[in-house]
Amino acid sequence: MTTDRIIWEELEQLRRDIIEASRKAGQEASGDTYAAIAVEAVSISGGQLTGPGYIGVLARGRRPGKVPYNFAAIIKEWAAYKGISFGSEEEFDRWANAVAWKIRRDGTSLWQDAGSMGLEQDIFYTPIRDFTTRISKRLAGFYETQIVKQIDNLWQ
Repeated sequence: MTTDRIIWEELEQLRRDIIEASRKAGQEASGDTYAAIAVEAVSISGGQLTGPGYIGVLARGRRPGKVPYNFAAIIKEWAAYKGISFGSEEEFDRWANAVAWKIRRDGTSLWQDAGSMGLEQDIFYTPIRDFTTRISKRLAGFYETQIVKQIDNLWQ
């Protein structure tokens, strides 16, 4: 076992824990956001978990304001993944445009309920706390073992 391996394993577990927390919160649609979360740049000095720039909305929701030009289409795609359907395409378009307008004006319900007050869903906090605890114990154990081996080698 190496420190690189410990860091990679723990970052990978952190990735899985964040995804699981988001799924438990009912946030999964296509899985594209989860697929974009990746462990990268692992070395003896550390590593990183990367994800899409919008990942914070999982915890805080989406604030009101400017939205992508195709936001209604994005909402329709999300609705299709969630199994939301309508009697006609016209109804579906009307609904998606209304939702896009509402989010643009007020933000998502998660933002309205918590994000605007600085509160967040626990998508990241507990997984990061658990990650910190696990990696600290594992690295301390690794280095303790290495030191004991070095000392034993001195006495032989």
